[in-house]
Amino acid sequence: MSCYVSRFSDVYFIDASTAETIAAGLRNIAIADGTGESERDALDLLAKQRKEWLLFFDSADDINLNLREYFPKCSHGNILITSRNRETRHHALNQRSNCKVSGLTAEEAKGLLLEIAGLGETLTDEVESLAMTIVKVCNLTLVGLSVQ
Repeated sequence: MSCYVSRFSDVYFIDASTAETIAAGLRNIAIADGTGESERDALDLLAKQRKEWLLFFDSADDINLNLREYFPKCSHGNILITSRNRETRHHALNQRSNCKVSGLTAEEAKGLLLEIAGLGETLTDEVESLAMTIVKVCNLTLVGLSVQ
């Protein structure tokens, strides 16, 4: 996405509620890029890129689902995981990087997202607007659910 040119080369959103939705999301990345048709093709694509991409796993609430199986095998790139289940924090490679966000206002959530993403130095109106869009999209997934 060109809106993240200052930090991210590409941003990919994956519905992480089931193994099937993750696989479908990854397949869509590979197909859209023209590099193949499988989740492995997408993971290989991300592993080979030497850019700062963002892979966004949304609604990763199933603690029995091993998200690390869907992490590209590389030391670059960025992964953001959202979940309503605190137990899924074990997926974080760095335990300092997991944050409890329930009860935050939209403005507080946007600030936290920008801080964790390291976008404070490159903050533009466009980046701030996109961060708020991400917060709103994530918030929509919580409508009608009991968050503890």
